[in-house]
Parts: sequence; structure tokens; C-alpha cells
Amino acid sequence: MRFHRLIVANLLNRPLRTALTTLGVAIAVCAVVALVGVSGGFERSLRDAYESRGIDLLLFQKGQLQHISSALPEGLRDRVAALPGVAACEPMLIDVLALDASQLFGVQAQGWRPESFFMQQLELTAGRLPSGPGARQIVLGAELARGIGKGPGDTVELIEGEPFEVCGVYESANVFENGWIVLPIAALQELMLREGDVTGFAVIGQSHDRAALAELAGQIEGVDPRIKAAIARDFAENASELKIAGTLAWMTSSIAVVVGALAVLNTMLMSVFERTGELAVLRALGWRRGRVVALVLGEALAITLLGAVLGNLLGLGVVWLLSLTESGGRVVSGEVSPLVLVQGALVAVILGLLGGLYPAWRAACLEPTDGLRHD
Repeated sequence: MRFHRLIVANLLNRPLRTALTTLGVAIAVCAVVALVGVSGGFERSLRDAYESRGIDLLLFQKGQLQHISSALPEGLRDRVAALPGVAACEPMLIDVLALDASQLFGVQAQGWRPESFFMQQLELTAGRLPSGPGARQIVLGAELARGIGKGPGDTVELIEGEPFEVCGVYESANVFENGWIVLPIAALQELMLREGDVTGFAVIGQSHDRAALAELAGQIEGVDPRIKAAIARDFAENASELKIAGTLAWMTSSIAVVVGALAVLNTMLMSVFERTGELAVLRALGWRRGRVVALVLGEALAITLLGAVLGNLLGLGVVWLLSLTESGGRVVSGEVSPLVLVQGALVAVILGLLGGLYPAWRAACLEPTDGLRHD
């Protein structure tokens, strides 16, 4: 019998144990793919939200861990816009709201000037843009509008007792943006008691070369010591909220990985114990220790690779289902990066090695006389 057929035969001889261990590995891989995939999707969506508008630099308050906590004077816009190399500079106010009437939490409100390129780039599917700088009117992302069942002409209370008219609905290719509320910056400043303050500024440079942008960022930071300027792509990749989300995703996944490794270890130890006589006979027939190790590790890796395939499919399904939910659809695109699937497969291989090494060593240490004692 060929070596690989022997591995398959040994696994099929104990179908229930093999199936349960494979399922344990699949759950571990599913956790990695789903949690890390969603976290990576946040980063891609945030990066695309800025890059799709041609934004080169983002300006926030220096020293703030979370960008929504940033506070800068709106009057800095004119000073930054006057710098050589700046093609446009737009203020933005970002806050997070809870729409109690719809039981939706963590809804992002974006305050922009009605004449800004932010507002003018919105692709409306219904209604119109706000009529003026202080208008108590909002434009809803398509996913959010569907979630709360609102459209042009309806009213939404952003804060209890503070009604705003829905004047339009927009559609974006970016799922992150489809969950936003967009309104005039002056109206949001009044609502959040932040008159004269903004969260930050979006800057479009005259040159999009990375070296030129880095130089421009240094000039902008010289305008006011409170400003921290970052290239848009770098900001998305290094945002503290996303780093925390990514760390939590891996920490949570690691629990499932440990459980999966223990399941493989238990299965292979039981297999070696039950086949002591068989393995001792193989040693007596001339099998070297390395070949015995390869046999046991091969069985462990076969189980984990099956678990990797099943886990990746389960992870993709979980992310897709999350994208269909009312809350998840505002932030989860339903897509998973191929890199995450590769990471899931690597996790499975590591599980196979961790769970199979000790049993393989035990099997390799067997002597022919051990088979007689076992019988």
C-alpha cells in the first residue's frame, strides 16, 4: 500500500473521531477568517473612502488616539489652503450617533460644507443635496436608508428632540460610506455643541508624489503645533481604532486556535496509543523513526488541511451573512481578502504541526518489544 493511501486508510478507520477533529480545526480557521477578514475589510473601506475622492493628506489634532476625538479650529482652513502645493483643503466634522428610534448604534455622521467636493461627489439615487450651510437636512447612505426605512421627505431624530429632514439618499461603491449620515457641517456643529470646531481637514495636493506629499505634510504641521498631517493611505493603515480591532480579532481567534490544537493533539495521541502494536510491527519490519514520524504528522496535517478548506468556506459564509444583517451591512462588505484565506490555511498547518509533533515523537520512540507488551 502506498504511503498516502495508508494515511487515508488510518483516518477512515476512525471516521467519527476524524470528523469531529476536522470540525474543531474548521471552527478555529473560521474564527480567523471571519474576525480578521472583517477587521481587514474595515481598513480597506476606510482607505478607499478617502482615496476614491482623491484625498492626499488628512489633518487631525496631534496626540489624539481616536480621530473622532480630534478638535481643531475651523479657521485653520484658510491658512492651510494658502500654502503652496495645496490644491484644496476641506474641513470635516465626524461624530458617532445612536438612532434610538431604529435601535441602531455607532452610526457615523459626517459634517461637510455643502459646496465642498465631498458633498458634490455624492451619487444621489433619490432626492437632492442639503439646501444651505445651516439647513437641518441630511443625506443618507443607501444601506442605512434601507436599514431604518427612511427616504426623501421623512424625518429622523439624530438626537432625541432634534429632528432632521431626509432630503436625499446616495449610493457608494464603498460599503463603509453607505452607512453614513451626511449633513451640512454648520448644522452638525450646532447639534453637537461644537461651533467653530472641526474634527480635521482633507487636503488635495497639487502633486500626488509621495515625497512631495511628505514635504507638504511637514509644511502644514508648521502652520499650527496642534496639527498632525498624515498621508491618507498611511492613516487608514495606522488608525488606532483599526489596530485595536485587528488585535482583538487575533486575540479572540487565538482561543479557538488553542482549542483546535488540543483537539488534534488528543486525537493523534489516542491514535498512537490504540495502534501501539501496529506501529511496533512497522518498526520491526524496518521502518525508520523518520518514516513513523512522517506517518503520524501526515495524518495530523491531512485532518487540518480538510479543516482549512471547511473553515475557509464557513468563514466566507459568516462574513457574507453578516453583510446581510441590518447592522453588519453598514460596515461589512461581505468580501474577504485572499491573504486572509491564506492565513487561515497557515493556521491549519500550524495546528497540524503543534497537535501532531508530540504524538509523532511518541510513535517514533516505540520499539518492537512495545507491541508485545501492549498486546
